[in-house]
Amino acid sequence: MLKNPFKKKSIADKYQTLIREINALESTVKTLTDGELRNKTNQLKQRYQDEQNLNNLIVESFALTREASYRTLGLRHFDVQLIGGLVLNGGKIAEMRTGEGKTLVATLPAYLNALTKKGVHIVTVNEYLASRDQTSMGQIYRFLGLETGLIQEKMTTPERQRNYKADITYVTNNELGFDYLRDNLALNIRDVVLRPFNYCIVDEVDSVLIDEALTPLIIANSVKTCVDKYIIASEITEYLELNVHFEIDEKNKSVLLTNQGTIQIEKILGVQDLYNPRDPWIPYVINAIRASSLFFRDVHYIVQNNRIVIVDEFTGRIMPDRRWSDGLHQAVEAKENVAIRQTTEITASITYQNFFLVYPKLSGMTGTAKTAEVEFDKIYSLPVEEIPTARPNLRQDLPDLIYKDEFSKWNAIAKECQNISLVKQPILIGTTTVEKSEMLAQLLQEYRLSHQILNAKPENVRRESEIVAQAGKKGSITIATNMAGRGTDIILGGNIQFKVRKDLYNILVTYKYQTKENKKDSLSRSLQIFPLLKKLQRTSQKFLTVLNCLINNKQFLNLSDVEVLKILNESELIRIPKISYQCSMKFLINELVNFEKKTQKLDNVIVKNLGGLYIIGTERNDSQRIDNQLRGRCGRQGDPGKSRFFLSVEDKLIRLFGDARLENVLKSQLLDDLPLESELVTKILDSAQKRVEERNYELRKNLFDYDDILNKQRNVVYYERRKVLESESARIKILAYGEQVISEITSKLRRKKVFGSQLISRIRNLLGTKFLLNFPSSDLNNLESIDFQTYLLQEFWLSYESKILELEVEYPGIIQEFERTLILIYMDREWKEHLQKMSLLRDAVGWRKYGQRNPLSEYKEDAYKLFKYRGIVTRHLVIYELLRSSIL
Repeated sequence: MLKNPFKKKSIADKYQTLIREINALESTVKTLTDGELRNKTNQLKQRYQDEQNLNNLIVESFALTREASYRTLGLRHFDVQLIGGLVLNGGKIAEMRTGEGKTLVATLPAYLNALTKKGVHIVTVNEYLASRDQTSMGQIYRFLGLETGLIQEKMTTPERQRNYKADITYVTNNELGFDYLRDNLALNIRDVVLRPFNYCIVDEVDSVLIDEALTPLIIANSVKTCVDKYIIASEITEYLELNVHFEIDEKNKSVLLTNQGTIQIEKILGVQDLYNPRDPWIPYVINAIRASSLFFRDVHYIVQNNRIVIVDEFTGRIMPDRRWSDGLHQAVEAKENVAIRQTTEITASITYQNFFLVYPKLSGMTGTAKTAEVEFDKIYSLPVEEIPTARPNLRQDLPDLIYKDEFSKWNAIAKECQNISLVKQPILIGTTTVEKSEMLAQLLQEYRLSHQILNAKPENVRRESEIVAQAGKKGSITIATNMAGRGTDIILGGNIQFKVRKDLYNILVTYKYQTKENKKDSLSRSLQIFPLLKKLQRTSQKFLTVLNCLINNKQFLNLSDVEVLKILNESELIRIPKISYQCSMKFLINELVNFEKKTQKLDNVIVKNLGGLYIIGTERNDSQRIDNQLRGRCGRQGDPGKSRFFLSVEDKLIRLFGDARLENVLKSQLLDDLPLESELVTKILDSAQKRVEERNYELRKNLFDYDDILNKQRNVVYYERRKVLESESARIKILAYGEQVISEITSKLRRKKVFGSQLISRIRNLLGTKFLLNFPSSDLNNLESIDFQTYLLQEFWLSYESKILELEVEYPGIIQEFERTLILIYMDREWKEHLQKMSLLRDAVGWRKYGQRNPLSEYKEDAYKLFKYRGIVTRHLVIYELLRSSIL
């Protein structure tokens, strides 16, 4: 049969030759000793230095990584994982289903690109994942002779520098972004932590580059805040009625005051104009109304330790370091009667969109990227490749059930849980907010159904890994707010490792706190306290012997409870521990796991026969990706599973983005308590989601277009700043500034026809009183502009040199540091003011569309003028301060 020349080549075919070559090399690599394997890294590094071509090293480096993985972790990369690694190395996004081993896949391109000695960053969405991956995957890199680093929140500057210098560094997107901004605010090169960017792999890339795209990273300073106005504005909202005094746009989270509302508020406040620029009330009032009408507790935020903490709508996690801007956060604080913190002014900012484009080579991996592939391609130039699964996907996605109202929907979910629980099939229920997860938990309590809840509240977050890991246990019911980036696999029948670690922790901590006298007979007493030990006594005497040795180990006894817990948690990640008590604990865990395996295997088979994990979605999200992330929690690695969404006409997506067709179908067919299961409804909902995604894409694209203009300016400023920071002397920069300042002054004054004594006065005002001291003002009218500029430049140079000599006599060696710091301080100050002006400009140009003008073009033109003016002011201030400083 002839092959169709127009048929699209599958990804397996595309990389077939490379996969064959890697597999063919496997037998050769297996014969190498550990030392020979490690020595191969140095050989590959040298080859790269000679050839400057990584493509020539792909086959050998992938084969080495696969072998090192098998020797250290006992994990051998599947062929589909090799494909994933090739996709990542090609600067693309690899879409891999949950449970297919993305973490292991990243080791392949990470090792290859680390051979350049320029560093590799592997970016995760939270510190738990960064720490876990660095601990486990780091064994592969270290075995091959590479260094690994880990960046965490409370690290000092020297610690960050050391970890960023490693060949491969694991870091969260937040920490990496803020380190970049802090580096570009540093006044001394010794405070810079990052080296030039090389290659980056972003885990959960859709979460970082799309869901977080509208939230810029901001470093800000506190400014004086009028707290009283926030409190008064919050109280005023109690006297306002929706659709009478104000209207809300729930889609855009905006508020519009009516004329009646304006009059009412002005009357309450006793002012004549809410918009008075000298005493404005309107921003406080608008934010107070938004806080009370559009932002809700346990939905958009929680109150923790008397502070407002934002909840990420995409992941269900809290974001303690984030604050809403433009006074909204203070308005929410006033609404909840918590301490109102100071407002801030921006000193540095960047969006993730522009930050990650700084990398010369960028790639990413996630389980859900195909639905956003157009955006990835257009904004980031990142094509999306779907990686086939190692085993066939057996998940069954059932049609949505739609109910007349929310009351019927939630009751139906509870009844479904009750029916499913009779056969002990595990259930995972995804909710969109903390509030709804709590409400469903109360409803299940009424049905007397045992359940676990995972949301942004601290008491639940602490047990996140355990809750997720045991969600596949027979008969379990788990309620969770979204499931993106959880980082823990759900194993059918339950995760035996978590159970064993918990049991062993209780045993070890109990032993640790017994006195020496009690320890003599502690073993016999513990056999009564812990039934597990009693069972083990019959089957593993060696377990009890090792346990007894461990509890008498002085090093172990000096460990805190937290350290014991950390070692237990890392035992699964570290295959070959090196410290004696770690070896003992690893042995004890393995013994317990082997003991429990028979029961666990039986539970795994039982749950598979029951149909696997049952996913229940309680509401369609704005994005299909979030729904797919929830569905992807079942049917991992060839396991069975099924998913179904329970919806109602009152759901946000249907209420705000549904169309007339949907209303007609629902009105004609929905009855009380009886759901509608319709392919048409599902298609209409898919269409509504698509419209929301397109709308959100346009918002992100619009933000990118505007921020791209600011980003070009940022790149110029940061480049100039880094050159000054790294220079041994700023002398050349100062002389250049002086020449530009003189040229700008004279040309401006000539245009204004300022001559004689007035010209001398203006120049002296900026450059100092010594300038033109003995120069007759009448002669200025006879000088050509270029001659006069040359004369002034000579005067400036002489004055500058005399200042340096004076300072060197009194403070030897300080002038270079002083000049450099002076330039950096004024560059930062003017950049901060420029950011504020750009923010105001962005708001202003939006109104110009009503004058039939293009806001983006207007923004671009005015932004250039503001940027040019920033440069002029910076130069003038530096020269003014340099020549007039009391230090000099």
